[in-house]
Amino acid sequence: MFYIFEMANNHMGSVTHAKQIIDDFSDLANHKNLSAGIKLQFRNLDTFIHPDFKHRNDLKYVKRFNETRLTKGEFKEIVDYIHSKGLKSVATPFDNESLTLFDELGVEVLKIASCSCDDWPLLNDVVNLNRKIIISTGGATIKHLRKVYNLFKSKNKDFAFLHCIAEYPTPVDKSFLGRIKKLKEEFPDIEIGYSTHESPNEKSVIPYAVAMGATIIEKHIGKITDDIKLNLYSCTAEQMKTVVDEVQFYETAFKGDFSESAALKQLKRGVYVRSSIKSEHIINKDDLYYAMPLQQGCLDVSNIDDIIGKKLLVDIDKDMPLKYDYFSDSNRDIKLKRFKDDLSKTLISSGVTITDKDDVELSCHYGLENFHEIGALIVSKINRSYCKKIIVMLPNQSHPTHRHLQKEECFELLKGDCILTLNGRDINLKKGYPILINRKVNHSFKTKNGCVIEEVSTTHIKGDSVYEDPAINKLSVDERKIKIKI
Repeated sequence: MFYIFEMANNHMGSVTHAKQIIDDFSDLANHKNLSAGIKLQFRNLDTFIHPDFKHRNDLKYVKRFNETRLTKGEFKEIVDYIHSKGLKSVATPFDNESLTLFDELGVEVLKIASCSCDDWPLLNDVVNLNRKIIISTGGATIKHLRKVYNLFKSKNKDFAFLHCIAEYPTPVDKSFLGRIKKLKEEFPDIEIGYSTHESPNEKSVIPYAVAMGATIIEKHIGKITDDIKLNLYSCTAEQMKTVVDEVQFYETAFKGDFSESAALKQLKRGVYVRSSIKSEHIINKDDLYYAMPLQQGCLDVSNIDDIIGKKLLVDIDKDMPLKYDYFSDSNRDIKLKRFKDDLSKTLISSGVTITDKDDVELSCHYGLENFHEIGALIVSKINRSYCKKIIVMLPNQSHPTHRHLQKEECFELLKGDCILTLNGRDINLKKGYPILINRKVNHSFKTKNGCVIEEVSTTHIKGDSVYEDPAINKLSVDERKIKIKI
């Protein structure tokens, strides 16, 4: 989560006051362990305002801009102070002439205001800067945002869209948080955030925006003094702390460990023998009984079908636990059979048919012994100038982060549940809603209850996957793939 604290003109043309605001919000960021930045606004007022209007005090914004004007040296002092406090420097340029300040002052993040989202002269210069770029989308249609998206994608820029309502302050019933979901669906491989103009006197909707997937939050801030009051949509550090507390409460509740707890394992029953058995004996159900606790290495009752009919390699005394290593079939073969059986059941229940012409393999990125946690069944149906695959995952499996250098692919959920992660952002796959994965975009996927996915892509090229974990990249394709028949 990245917080942008929008100082805007609340510095009131005073470097001293600006530093006081930075002090307050750097204390908040340090106390709450936030990734955060302070945002300024850049305008070259000598050229930004038309000559005939430069001294029109009857025009609200002209008057405000003139009253809060800072020199380049003063801006540099503020930017340096932001960095000294461990915060990111962020700025919004409102004209092309201000873009040079980013390099001259060392400003780290560039923010495009909603009013500039269709300012093509500005955007066409911004796209050539080497910065993280964050774009507010207030008033912009999805059609227009696709054009903006294509511009920044064409230059391989790191950019994000922020949902924004340009009403100051924004009433709760005008927040339209549902647009965050729409933006995430339309642009799944970039960050989506929320720039809010809500009143600090109302219950904040920021935690709900975060719950919907916003990973950047922008909020106007300031500091009250004897001479300076805040507008109706800016908040103090103390007011922002209340919001951050709620966001972090949500994040704590949202994160969880679905792995089997120690308490559950203690209640599982293990598989034991009723009486002493000699090697070469073929195990049948009458030889066995089931009891807790589940001892180290002992088969549990969920594995019982794997060993019925198997020949023992060793003598076993009465009441001893059964282990995979005791059988004539190797541990690997038994596990492989179990995985094949479980995967076949999933395919049958999803209505997907596998034929002898299909290329079927298990992806075992960390070996078959870890396949129940990390891996997938990949069925290649066709691979020409286009490719179609079926991906099957068992409950609680995940597929590690990787990218394709040449292949562009699309995932569509056929059965179950699956979270696709694009560049660190989670997308819940839904039936009927294919999600595009562009070339060179890091992605991974996981399931809680198991899933079947249809993948349609450009030609699959052997060795085209680059994994985030270098240990996987060191393996040959043949080392992490097992050809099987279903």
